[in-house]
Amino acid sequence: MSRRNCSPPSPTQESKPMTVRSSLLAASALLAATILPAHAAPATDATRLAALLAMPYANGLTGAADAPRLAWVERRNGIRNILVSDGGATPHRVTAYTQDDGTDLWGLTLSPDGRMLAFVEGGDPEYPDDAPPNAGNAPMPGKQTVRVVLPDGRIVTAGEGHAPTFSPDGRQLAFAHGGTLLVGRAGGVPRAVLTTPGAITALHWSPDGTRLAIEIDRGSHALIALWQDKPGNEAPVFLPAALAQDQMPAFSPDGRSIAFVRVRTPLLTAERGKGHFWSIQTYDIATGTERTLWTAPEGAGSRFWAPEGMGLTWTGDGRLLFPWEGSGWLRLCALPVAASPPTPHCLTPDGAEIATYRLSADRTHLLYTANSGDLDHWRAWSQPLDDTPATPLTAEDEQVTTLTTAGQAIAVMATGIAQPAHPVVLQNGGRRVPVTATVPDGFTFTAPQIVHIHGADGYDIHGQLFLPPATTPGPHPALIFVHGGPERQMLPAFNAMGYYSNAYIMNQLLAARGYVVLSVNYRSGTGYGLAFRDAPGIGRAGASEYGDVHAAGLYLRARPDVAPARIGIWGGSWGGYLTALALARDSALFAAGADFHGVHDLTEPDHPGLSPEEKQQARDTEWRSSPAADIAHWQAPVLLIHGDDDHNVEFEQSTLLARMLTARNIPFEDHIFPGERHAFLRTQDWLAAYLWTLHFLDAHLQAGQKQ
Repeated sequence: MSRRNCSPPSPTQESKPMTVRSSLLAASALLAATILPAHAAPATDATRLAALLAMPYANGLTGAADAPRLAWVERRNGIRNILVSDGGATPHRVTAYTQDDGTDLWGLTLSPDGRMLAFVEGGDPEYPDDAPPNAGNAPMPGKQTVRVVLPDGRIVTAGEGHAPTFSPDGRQLAFAHGGTLLVGRAGGVPRAVLTTPGAITALHWSPDGTRLAIEIDRGSHALIALWQDKPGNEAPVFLPAALAQDQMPAFSPDGRSIAFVRVRTPLLTAERGKGHFWSIQTYDIATGTERTLWTAPEGAGSRFWAPEGMGLTWTGDGRLLFPWEGSGWLRLCALPVAASPPTPHCLTPDGAEIATYRLSADRTHLLYTANSGDLDHWRAWSQPLDDTPATPLTAEDEQVTTLTTAGQAIAVMATGIAQPAHPVVLQNGGRRVPVTATVPDGFTFTAPQIVHIHGADGYDIHGQLFLPPATTPGPHPALIFVHGGPERQMLPAFNAMGYYSNAYIMNQLLAARGYVVLSVNYRSGTGYGLAFRDAPGIGRAGASEYGDVHAAGLYLRARPDVAPARIGIWGGSWGGYLTALALARDSALFAAGADFHGVHDLTEPDHPGLSPEEKQQARDTEWRSSPAADIAHWQAPVLLIHGDDDHNVEFEQSTLLARMLTARNIPFEDHIFPGERHAFLRTQDWLAAYLWTLHFLDAHLQAGQKQ
């Protein structure tokens, strides 16, 4: 899926920008004319939706260690490019891509002085060692390539791979390709220094730049190895391994020790709160000895969980920072390494969750993002490394879940009611926003209302209610939106994840067109504590989260501004699963639905470690939790959309449902994207999928009767 008409340049060639331009806005009318039937939603919807999806959206924010330089990926008009800003000043582009062809840009990392930038072009961050996606169906698919932006602006190719990282002095660049580690002069030609079975998933330099800690995934277990750039003695040294997943290594400030997390996966039948499933280990490099520093006790937090990208950090006074749900909420805790025995002390407030954290440049303050004080509102916070209360860094009218540092500056990725994810730089008490918000002409974003819904079992379910304009006559058709994951949280503003940033746009547009839309944060999602995320009977263990969806449907039906016979549901991934489950179990409540790449048969082939009776019981529960089990009760029409190169949900899940619906003469409409992944890589494919959804929902809900 190359973005250029020529082969990638060698390390000595200057990159050349393309001259072809693709515009969502210019293509929207043609798209509407070609993909929708004559009685579809008006072409103005295509133009308006294209303009909304073309709004600039940022991700992948990274900062230089010793300079106030920041870099991030911006998707604007469906086209991804990398922007760089010094201290929040007006950014400049360092790439010149011009096509919405689905080629991702990710893995950004700046050299410590900020003068060089490495990134990955192509591939899939979730599956970096699989064949790269080809969502644009190019005749010659592209590769997953590590690229380096040099100080003079030239872009050179380091090689195929991922996980690039600069050494602390910025002179060397290391990255991985499968089980091969490559190291070389930054901007030069790297050499393969070792190859090991399994996949290298992450690399970590020692403070002096003489060693690399390597995380290696071998499926049944994960290892950590040390590589040292010593001629004639480059063989890796494996840390003492276990029948477990060793991960998240962190060098001590003096480089003499490594701390890491050791995780064991519970059996399906393991009782919640029983067993010791993870620990923090330390390894002395000089002596080659390992010790268990601390083991999570039974009870809350006995199973390890942390958001992707969150790891261990050493403080300057000999403490180790780590995430833990010991109180039932994900908090950042400190462990004094020299104490015997060490006892953790949690620093961040209870009753709230953290999403990211860093130490300040002088290592005296903890910087983090959390939903303290309001579980539906995330802010950045700063506090000394003691029990001093935290100080908010960001405003009350924005959502912030991502934080990093750039020299002395703090940078966050913020969202608002009318602005997708964008960087904000905080320094010396000031605030700079390098990218100006742009809202399409003629569209007004409305502030979603937070609502609380209580199901039959008493769970407090949070949702965001999108209301149509007051001038729109009612009663209105209504929709429930169910997110995927399921470990996600929707917010009353744009979401920082691209998938849900798009979904927020769709919910706003649906409301603007006359729908009452309720986005539901059902149990098994994040943001509301361990007991909510790991609630009894969720998913394959009984689909208890569907009770929250059903309660949300009853809430809508009871509203005087909703037409009770015109309630629908839509969602993707696990939200697609819940959409299908709603239509299968409650076609009398839900008149129609749109199911994006959902799961429809939850049964799994085997459960190691269980008796034959336990395996059968598990399969029975999984089947009863599946939409396929209630196909006999399914009556409502459904829209099915799926990319056939989906690596998250098997494409066969949708073909199976289509066969089952066909056998029972249940009406459905189906669309596939050849070559697309789970989260569609091309904005034009999101545009097409949403236009299909608008047309389908209008046909079955706006008409005033169930079809």
